[in-house]
Amino acid sequence: MKVLVTGMIAGMSDRAFIQKVVELGKLNGRNIHVYDAIHEFTKGGKKPLERLLGTTDYVFELTREREYEKIGFDIQKNGYKDVIIRLPATIEWNRINRKFKDQRILRDFIGPDVIVTLIEAEWIIKKELESIDSQDPFLKALKARQHTIYEILSWMNEEVSLSEDWAKYMNIPHYVISVNESPDSLYKLVAYPRPWVVYASYSMTHATEDMRKIVNEIIRKLRYYAVVIDPQTVEISQEFDSPLDKEVIYAYTVHRDLHWYVGKVHAVIAIHPYPERPPLSAGMMDELGHARDYMKTRYMIFPKGFSPFTTDSYIEKGHLFETAEEFFDYLENVEKRQKYTDILEL
Repeated sequence: MKVLVTGMIAGMSDRAFIQKVVELGKLNGRNIHVYDAIHEFTKGGKKPLERLLGTTDYVFELTREREYEKIGFDIQKNGYKDVIIRLPATIEWNRINRKFKDQRILRDFIGPDVIVTLIEAEWIIKKELESIDSQDPFLKALKARQHTIYEILSWMNEEVSLSEDWAKYMNIPHYVISVNESPDSLYKLVAYPRPWVVYASYSMTHATEDMRKIVNEIIRKLRYYAVVIDPQTVEISQEFDSPLDKEVIYAYTVHRDLHWYVGKVHAVIAIHPYPERPPLSAGMMDELGHARDYMKTRYMIFPKGFSPFTTDSYIEKGHLFETAEEFFDYLENVEKRQKYTDILEL
């Protein structure tokens, strides 16, 4: 499969994440080829990125088109089957978000099967940008601009939004994945056509350490049936420099979980394994409500949780389970979902 991987080109550990995906491919006998579009644009740094960004849109567009054509030709010439093309949909430069409206050339010459946008917690990106130690003029300029939390989240949102537009134009799926996810999430999208993609919904506020272990084990087992989007892989900041930062981070957290995650997956798996009935997570119930509105399949693991509201409103009939064992038995014996036999952990 050919996967376009978009996302901010600075402040994230995207290279390390993609390298883990490549290593996972090797363990399973797959040679995943990776193309770095920025490296191609700049001829390996010989043509500085800040100069390209400072030229006219027309010249930079021609540069991108030429390199995309070369990448597409190289894939075709070599008959590569498993491919990741890492490129930006936008670049924040001189306080302006430059949007690359390249969907036609990408469709015609590369023809991706899916688009994935990589994300990271905004406070981690800010910390990384502030600690840049490089003589590269582009990176030095990013550091000097001292991007605010709002500017970082806006850049991230533009990446997701434009990538989503590209995917709609090409009639292919678009997903948003954290660079802290298990690499099997991206690996499956590269190795398998149209895998089942699910979102794990659970309480992150009331979870004790023991209960979090139970939830994590359910998610680990679920990875053998699906690409799992796990919200805890984007760590929410507990400290805020200002009330505005807190407001913005909270708003984007809700937007990310409901629209970037729930709105794009095939199903939502609500995990509430508490036998003593602590309060249902407000976030989880909101996610289930949005999943219903998006017409996504919904499941719930909830001991003694049967009620008219769970079975007739939030959860579809037959999709409420008292134990994780019942849930996985249903996936295997009723829905007949096949387990991955690949190695999924490095």
